[in-house]
Amino acid sequence: MEFDLTRVARNMTRNLFGTDIVANNLANIGTTGFKRDASFTDWFIESLNDVGAQKYTDFAQGELHQTDNPLDLALASRGFFVVETQAGPAFTRTGHFTVNDQGFIQTAQGHLLIGEKGPLSVLSSNGVAGDVQITRLGEVYVDKILIDHLAVANIGDLRAMEKIGSNLYRVANDTLVTQLEPEQYDVRQGVLEGSNVQPVSEMVKMIELQRNFESTQRVARAMDEVLGRATQLGDYR
Repeated sequence: MEFDLTRVARNMTRNLFGTDIVANNLANIGTTGFKRDASFTDWFIESLNDVGAQKYTDFAQGELHQTDNPLDLALASRGFFVVETQAGPAFTRTGHFTVNDQGFIQTAQGHLLIGEKGPLSVLSSNGVAGDVQITRLGEVYVDKILIDHLAVANIGDLRAMEKIGSNLYRVANDTLVTQLEPEQYDVRQGVLEGSNVQPVSEMVKMIELQRNFESTQRVARAMDEVLGRATQLGDYR
């Protein structure tokens, strides 16, 4: 009976874990460049007396949306934009950029976009931000002058990527990160990549998880009642 109760408790915990993931996916339907998470059970971990609930990130391409903003960029291919954070380089598929007061291209959180030569300054000769054009090969032009190429990273093992907030990722093992050649990626200017969350699929998954949790909860209550009655019978003896 103890083994059965343990299995019931694990199943309820896994369902709550999965529900949290689906809820977060649904909350980010409109988040640019967001990549959905999914849950699964690692049966080996469960065999070590653990719940076994794990998650992974689905890096499938999101739908591309035309914005005509020259500082909106999307990758219609594999790869990640590279940005500079206080903790070192980070990677993102969110291409909504602006120009800061110093003339550098940055994310909404102030992280600088990195080119092959370093942070990208788009100041023109008169000290103000110039006309920025970025080709599908990642060439960055300011007032029709080539200043740099985007650094587009390839991650050797996507499972090694960890979400660190603001749609940024880090990779613990730097050897997994390489630079893609221009012919290996496709940059789109004036375009943003949407979330890859499919609302209907996520809602169906949410319903399944909730029903599973409720049915498991009923089993737990029934088992608790049986144990209670068994205890009472024992007292009578």
